[in-house]
Amino acid sequence: MHKFTNKRLAFLGIILPVLCCFNPTYAQIFTRTELPTLLTTPWEITYGSDGYLWLTEAGGNVVRVDPTTGNKTVVFTASDFFAGSPLENNPLCHNPPIGQGTLGLALHPNFSNPATSFIYFVYSYNSGTSAVPATKFRIKRLKWDAITESVVADTNIVNNISNGYDHWGGRLISGIQNNVPYLFLSVGDNGISEENAPTCYNPQSSNPNNFAQDPTTMNGKIHRFKMDGSIPADNPIAGNSFYTRGHRNPQGLMYNQAQEILYDVEHGDRTDDEINMLFKGMNYGWKNVRGYRNDNSFPGENAFANNYIPNNAIANDSLVDPIFAWCTSAPSGNNYLDWCTVAPSGGEYYGSSGIAQWTNSLLVVTLKNGTNTDSELFQLKLDADGKMLPSTPANENPKRYFGADTLLNGRLRDLAISPDGRKIYIVNNGGANRDKIIVYSLDTTGFSIPQNNLATIEIFPNPTSTTLKLKNVENFKDFLQLKITTILGQTVLEENQLLTEIPVYSLSKGVYFLTLNFSSGTRIIKFVKE
Repeated sequence: MHKFTNKRLAFLGIILPVLCCFNPTYAQIFTRTELPTLLTTPWEITYGSDGYLWLTEAGGNVVRVDPTTGNKTVVFTASDFFAGSPLENNPLCHNPPIGQGTLGLALHPNFSNPATSFIYFVYSYNSGTSAVPATKFRIKRLKWDAITESVVADTNIVNNISNGYDHWGGRLISGIQNNVPYLFLSVGDNGISEENAPTCYNPQSSNPNNFAQDPTTMNGKIHRFKMDGSIPADNPIAGNSFYTRGHRNPQGLMYNQAQEILYDVEHGDRTDDEINMLFKGMNYGWKNVRGYRNDNSFPGENAFANNYIPNNAIANDSLVDPIFAWCTSAPSGNNYLDWCTVAPSGGEYYGSSGIAQWTNSLLVVTLKNGTNTDSELFQLKLDADGKMLPSTPANENPKRYFGADTLLNGRLRDLAISPDGRKIYIVNNGGANRDKIIVYSLDTTGFSIPQNNLATIEIFPNPTSTTLKLKNVENFKDFLQLKITTILGQTVLEENQLLTEIPVYSLSKGVYFLTLNFSSGTRIIKFVKE
């Protein structure tokens, strides 16, 4: 893991250029900037064929953002958006809120055609009454008028999407299969993990996550609809919207239009975050199989896989392994920050040639800033068949980007790619100074990192129990301040005098960040106090 940020701050707070992620093998640099756009809990970002960024944010809002200026227009607000009710809480679940929010958004594949200029998005509404509320999700279709730049009609096309106390999925994507456009929707298992709330469901067999493989329920599935919300005749089961099943919390969908391959990314439990190639009707195993079926990461999964009984109602039904899984070993301890799961959230298929090394890759952003994980972007190179290429010492796969900017970026929720493939737009929600749109632009001008770059500053030992020692810090004469903060941002040490040895014996065990501020930039390094 590398942790550095060499930044030149524009003190108006509008643009923050950062040179980062230099890899001599690829001789490329990304320049980091932030758009000035003010956002509130954004969840989806996509780059439209109209040249604008389209996002969803809290309160049932659909917004349109100029990717150059950051100017934002709220084009629609769902008047029936419902944020849930305390009347729906279950005291046995430690009062978690029932699922609610504004989730995925997709544009019609032929959005530039006035006849099909439709916007689709997912949000929560009250399917019950004020006295007996029942929060569900729905897909709404908006008709966009490019001339007036306004929504001229809205229609509810899919209602009563299942809900629960956790794992809502909620990603929406459009794609064309055999010349027919479809909508794909991810729905999580809606259940709380037994370890987190063992008394929530009594008996535990009533936990919704037990039904993720059941084709008669909506939860734990990827669903396929026609663009008007109706069910395609060739879905795996007639009259049923499910496309694949056995998913835990699929928060990302990616589509390779050239090969008509659909992928999902989903959160595991304590292990096995996954990326799956989605084949119609197939079973991805949750919660009996977690990650690869024969890696012994969960008791009983080998026996379940080896004795799997196909569903006779589904043609060629079988269990399918992920093409990649993070964190396939048992977790250590009960602190989720120590687990090796990365919490993958949004993703995009990269088919552009703008960044040659990325062509035919999946780009996935993650949420989790933990002991051994960063909020970052993973690039997963694929073979010609759309499967994951093996990792070798000479060519690591996946590759990791932007982790050095974790504290600046926060929790990375989703990303979009510019038409030329040379700009990556990432939206966060939480974990930083504000919710924002971050832009990483490729720069191939042959920039070389100077020898006295802040990245040369190192600390040791790490982990440590008593003292942090700084290496190469004496090369910098423009020191301003150092501080140590907790993973939650609380400052526990602040010093205006440069120290080459920092006593940390009084700190509690855990993860901390050392921030070194210089006139020329800032160096942020994560360390562990044992």
